Parts: sequence; C-alpha cells; structure tokens
Amino acid sequence: MSTDDRFDEAIRAAHAQSLDHVSPRVRAQLAQRRRAALSGQARANPWRFALPLAAACAVGAVAVGLQDVLVDGREPAQAPIVATATPKPAPPPSDIVLAQSDDNAEYATLEESPDLYVWMASDGAVLAME
Repeated sequence: MSTDDRFDEAIRAAHAQSLDHVSPRVRAQLAQRRRAALSGQARANPWRFALPLAAACAVGAVAVGLQDVLVDGREPAQAPIVATATPKPAPPPSDIVLAQSDDNAEYATLEESPDLYVWMASDGAVLAME
C-alpha cells in the first residue's frame, strides 16, 4: 500500500466521522440541493430581473427627456444661463509689502470695538452660547 492510498483512506475515514456529527436537518438540505443540482433545476436568482428593469428605466428616462421633441416636433428649450463670477485679481506684490509694513494695521480691529472682548469675558457670553 502506497503513501497516497493510506492518505486517501485516512481522509475518507475523517470525512465519514465528520458526517456522523452532522444534524439530520443539514443532511436533508444537502441531499435536496444535491438532487436539484443533478437534475438540472436552476435556482431562482433574485437578481434575474435587474438588467431588464434597468434597461426599461433607461428607455423610460430617454422617452421622458425627448417628449417635447417627439410630441411637438420642435427643439427643446435652451438651458438657463447661470451667472458666474470672476475672482478679483491679486494685488501686485509691492502693495502687499506696504500693507504688512503698517504696524497699526494688525491692531486696528481691536481698537474699533474692545467691548466685544469685554463681553466675551463676562458671564453673558456663556449664557448666549448655551
């Protein structure tokens, strides 16, 4: 007896032993599925209607989109024109350097309204945030 034959017998014995531990319900399900597979019965695929349904939806969407052209024989209305804004051009580098050189420009907002910072430190700010 070769090594392959001994291995084959050991695997078959382990398989037979494992079948003894399978519940009767699982055995019945496996037998039913085996019979169905051997008889050529196809399982019902829940996705079998997906492609025809998607195609029907696409045809419907095209029909709705072309409804004006097909019914009236005229061109569809133009899409509305949307206004666009162009950004303001950046200032030349010389202007940026001059603005940064002004020592008081950084603190100008603090000088305008210091009451805001006093209010934020008070209890009123905490109540407003709740």
